[in-house]
Parts: sequence; structure tokens; C-alpha cells
Amino acid sequence: MGWADHYRRRDALDAVLRDAHRDPSAPLIVDPDVFGSLHELLLALDHRWQNKLTARMEAAALEGPVDEDRVAAELTADEPVLRAVLDAHLSLGSYRTVGMTP
Repeated sequence: MGWADHYRRRDALDAVLRDAHRDPSAPLIVDPDVFGSLHELLLALDHRWQNKLTARMEAAALEGPVDEDRVAAELTADEPVLRAVLDAHLSLGSYRTVGMTP
């Protein structure tokens, strides 16, 4: 993936989250020029969540023992729409099926 593709995917994810701000449980609009399916879109959203969470966990570890629940709660407070979209569109079973984590 080149930079143009990266920015196109980033912009598409941002647009999905802007739209979902009103109702995170509403059907998500998949841009077929960017994502091949709803599943691919959800994987990309989960990837965004995991990247942010990993960065925060690593930063917290620099300061000492990590309270994982606190770090996750802080990220949820900072990214409420992203978390709400993932929670609304993926059941716990769905996460396990595709190797994602809630």
C-alpha cells in the first residue's frame, strides 16, 4: 500500500466515524473504492483502535506498572465513537471469529 492508499483509507475511516457520531449502531456506509466489504472496514477500524491502545499501553509502561483497564477507559473516553461503532457492530463472538479483541 502506497501513501495515497493510506491517506484514502484514513479519510474513509474518518468519514465513517463522522457519520457514526449521530448513531454508532446505524448501518455503516462502506466505500467500495476503499474497502471490499463491511468486514474489511471493521477490521480497519479495529486496527485503528488497537494501534491507539498499544501506543497508550507502551507510554504508560514507561511510567511504571500499567493499569490496563484505566488505559482502555481513557482511550474510550477520548475515542467514544470509534469504541461505540466497534461495540455496536461486532459481537464478542464476531471478534473471536476474526481474531480481533474487544
